[in-house]
Amino acid sequence: RETIQTVIQECAIPLLAVRVSRQQVTPLLTFPRQAAASAIYLEADPLLNLQLARVLLPQARTVGVWVSTPAPAWLSSLRREARRLQFTLEEMRVSDDLEAVRALRPRLTRLDVVLLPPDSTLINEWSLKPLLLMTLRQGVPVFGGLTASYVEAGVLAAVVADEARLPEQMQRFIAELAHGRTPAPTYPTTVRVVINATVAQTLGLSADAVARARALFSR
Repeated sequence: RETIQTVIQECAIPLLAVRVSRQQVTPLLTFPRQAAASAIYLEADPLLNLQLARVLLPQARTVGVWVSTPAPAWLSSLRREARRLQFTLEEMRVSDDLEAVRALRPRLTRLDVVLLPPDSTLINEWSLKPLLLMTLRQGVPVFGGLTASYVEAGVLAAVVADEARLPEQMQRFIAELAHGRTPAPTYPTTVRVVINATVAQTLGLSADAVARARALFSR
């Protein structure tokens, strides 16, 4: 982080940060700098995972999600989307990864879905494995994650950046910066759905539901 901070502060030409999470890059963009800087976040917009969950699990009602303090910037839009999709959002207020693991256990029986927040302080290599073990034993599907590697690790499904098409968005941002404009940092505009077929089979999801989910953001 210190290296990135130094680059942003001392760089004399416009800078575009990519493949860095919103959590990581947002505080860095607040530092004084010589030239304009913007970012395309590593992760897809978290609310897209709620849309994915609704397609895969039309009967689901209660979604558990860990929330740090102070409330993260993505939470308000996630709440609105949960209401639109008729989900009840159960927010688990925690401050670190250990609390995240402890908070889930007593709530699992009343959750239909668990959503991973884009927060590496809470969800990381240490906490992900026990969280996935708990949810799989209870048959509770998990959605989300910063990248497709989370699905490879055992998350049921996630909406992630379509890296093959990311250069298109980067070119638009670079053109804006080159013309003296500073586009607001944003999520990737092109995304794709990744699904862990083994977990889907274990949870008894139908092939039709999986096919609908895979096609959700295709264009």
